[in-house]
Amino acid sequence: MTPMLMSSVVMAALFAASPAPKTQPLTWKVTGSDVTFEMSSKDLRALRDGKEVFGFQSRKKGFLEDVTPAEDEERDTSDWEALWAFDVRSVVGPWVSYEEANSGYTGGAHPYAHFSYVTVDVTKPQGKFSLLDVFPEKDVLAALKADGFVKKHIGDAEAFKKARTVEAMLETLEPGEDCVGFRYGLDSVKRSVAFHHLEGGKVAVRIAFPYDNESCRGNMFVVGVLLPIPASLKPVLERASSRQEGFLMKDAKTVKAPSIRFEWEGAESKKP
Repeated sequence: MTPMLMSSVVMAALFAASPAPKTQPLTWKVTGSDVTFEMSSKDLRALRDGKEVFGFQSRKKGFLEDVTPAEDEERDTSDWEALWAFDVRSVVGPWVSYEEANSGYTGGAHPYAHFSYVTVDVTKPQGKFSLLDVFPEKDVLAALKADGFVKKHIGDAEAFKKARTVEAMLETLEPGEDCVGFRYGLDSVKRSVAFHHLEGGKVAVRIAFPYDNESCRGNMFVVGVLLPIPASLKPVLERASSRQEGFLMKDAKTVKAPSIRFEWEGAESKKP
């Protein structure tokens, strides 16, 4: 039988008519837990028993409710705007780390802008997480004391040297000309972190410090430290590093970690 030949024009038409395959979310289960993650280009969700316990898109409704003026609002808000954005940086076991941005103008003397890292433990109430609960504080303190950026902001050298806790060490630092908010830094060290890569038996952790005062709003200062890995954390960090379960910050682009943006714009005043 003579084989049937199909013209390139017909083949092109058939391919064009075929619907593009839908991209399936990347899913993985956290070893030793009941947590399953689903990650797509538009969201990252954590599920327990099939119910969402963490997600980004589910926050949109609340964002719009918070920024939208009441129906009886008569002011002209056409120059008002708001942005709430999330860039996922790492997922290690049940810990999700992301960069959060809040900016805009909704009345008042000036616009607002705040950027930070946030880490949440999806298995804990309100996502409670503290770096000082999972790494020995003495190791975190030693790494911060050795950092060049931190040392440039020492205000009291003797107190800095004697400090035995992260909180006490931060109290010896000054904002400097770059306006670093070290006085708010304990919360940053606890929760404003992301896990970057593994190196020589240590994990590189990024810690984001805020600005010191409103005159320098919108700034964020990221300090990188290397922390010895406790034996209990080694397996989960290695699984994230190899992308078996989650990923580290160094691979966020490779795995196409999602960036989520919620935006709102005001409206002109209602005419009577």
